[in-house]
Amino acid sequence: MNAGTAAIVTLVGDEAYVRDQFVRELRAALPPETLELGWQEADLAETPLEAVLDQARTPSLMAPCQVFYLRNARELFSRGGGAEEGAAPGTPVRAQGKKRHGDFPANLERFAAALGQPPEARLIFVADHLHLPADRARMSLEDKGKLQRIAGTLGAVGELVECGGASLAQAARVAQQMARERGCRLDDASVAALAEGLEGRLGMIEREVEKLCLYAGGSGAIAPASVAALVPAAGASSGFELAGRIAAGERAASLACLARLWAEEGPGGAIGLVFQLSRVFQMALVVRQEKAGDKRALYAVLPEGLRPPGFAAEAVLAIGRRMREPKLRRALALLHAADVELRSSPLSARLVMERVVLGLTQAA
Repeated sequence: MNAGTAAIVTLVGDEAYVRDQFVRELRAALPPETLELGWQEADLAETPLEAVLDQARTPSLMAPCQVFYLRNARELFSRGGGAEEGAAPGTPVRAQGKKRHGDFPANLERFAAALGQPPEARLIFVADHLHLPADRARMSLEDKGKLQRIAGTLGAVGELVECGGASLAQAARVAQQMARERGCRLDDASVAALAEGLEGRLGMIEREVEKLCLYAGGSGAIAPASVAALVPAAGASSGFELAGRIAAGERAASLACLARLWAEEGPGGAIGLVFQLSRVFQMALVVRQEKAGDKRALYAVLPEGLRPPGFAAEAVLAIGRRMREPKLRRALALLHAADVELRSSPLSARLVMERVVLGLTQAA
């Protein structure tokens, strides 16, 4: 990450780790004695852009370059904010009505044109209201539209810094580096489980690595078992594995998988497992109904909030191919009944889950 020297920068995307890295580098580049007065933060949901620009136009004797860190850039595009959602760049403000943030983006363009060299003020906009996945093919149409509006306005007067998701390989390398910085070591199996389980989200990975390093104590080595035990999302693959065994009709293998999960999680994990399985079969049902045949089609037909992590996409496609629609609906009905029974304190939660597995793997 390079904080650069652009006077107007927009941090685009919801990956907090990349954004925090940028901020750390930028603050480190400023003279320490000017940080207190030279670093200003504002929330555009509360502070009009015009007020920020007025302050930025006023030089400070105590800080050669003032930095304004502006959260909630989405407010510039909201109704009553600035550039109307859906309004083409350049639409006259008088045609859009009075805006909270003035005639944005024209006011920002005038500000940028008047800046000296080197600039006496820098504006850092935080546009974290959209998600930039590592695979842009998975980016939603809504987020693509938001990115186009940002590029046509904020991007036209400054630099865009993408705070997007990392590929699994990139996330694994960053996780290794995070662990080394804390005096610990992640082996290949551990780092792969961490990156896949957390879908490459670096901010989440950083928090989990910190937790794992504290757990490892003075040993320095983080075992795969520790990742599975301490990182909830890393164990999500277990639900996909069990669902895949069930879809293949492998009764003995399904029961063995359930036994392993039970040994790791105990009865307390039963409701969570039912939830995982229900989501997997719901995904597979939509995939089958919409006849999605590959990963791109899968992410196109599944709604936001019902999409599998990248490592599990092929598993969902395989389940959708193997299980007919009536069986998928029956699986959802059995899991709903199991959820009700588990919440009613049954004598044996494991028996409840075994009945589900037996019911779904019986011969048609």
